Amino acid sequence: STVSAKIAAQLYSIRQFTSNRHDLQTALAKIKRIGYPFVQFSGVSAVEGDRADTSVLEARAMLDDIGLECIAAHRSWRALRDDTHREIEFLETLGCSFVAIGSLADVYDPYEVESYSRFVEDAAPIIDLLGARDIAFGYHNHAHEFLRSVPGGPTYYDILIDVGGDGMLLELDVYWAALAGVNPASLLERITGRATYIHVKDMEMRIPEGGGRPEPFYAAVGEGNLDWDSIFVAGRSA
Repeated sequence: STVSAKIAAQLYSIRQFTSNRHDLQTALAKIKRIGYPFVQFSGVSAVEGDRADTSVLEARAMLDDIGLECIAAHRSWRALRDDTHREIEFLETLGCSFVAIGSLADVYDPYEVESYSRFVEDAAPIIDLLGARDIAFGYHNHAHEFLRSVPGGPTYYDILIDVGGDGMLLELDVYWAALAGVNPASLLERITGRATYIHVKDMEMRIPEGGGRPEPFYAAVGEGNLDWDSIFVAGRSA
């Protein structure tokens, strides 16, 4: 069966253009004109920054007026853990039913295997509170989650998969998985049912401006070296 994907713009990608109310409104209007019907609300300093000048209610009004829907958000783990009800109010105001964290670094050491076991345990009651309001919870990876505490042993990401349980969704970033040497399509097959959202950016090799050896860097989808045919097939199944 075919799955109709919702293609969203990740606002973190344009964070330098959302620092105040005027710029945010301009940026959202441009996203709509490009053709995106959906956004992920992350890194919007007009709402979340130290000099925020826009309330979340005003941001929701902008989305509604422009014709965009917020289908996902990133929030800090500390805020979700320590101020869950306020975070729920923030997400419900945006009309958002999925929230992920992009790092453990605000609470735990992301380079220690024990952090992931503690996180999985600490997350369980928060996942329940979010779920009671029909908000799903996920974890967005980078590359360090594929570290191993011992050679040949499980990766930190394995803990999220095997111990986290079905309530912990996995917002797989295919670029970072590939950078860590993991096949994104194979990983998507493994986490079928828990990968309801994925982040897509391609990977190309570039020679740095100052010269030297080629290094991996972000590219627009289709302009790099990732195997999108296999990723999209696995993504639809997952």
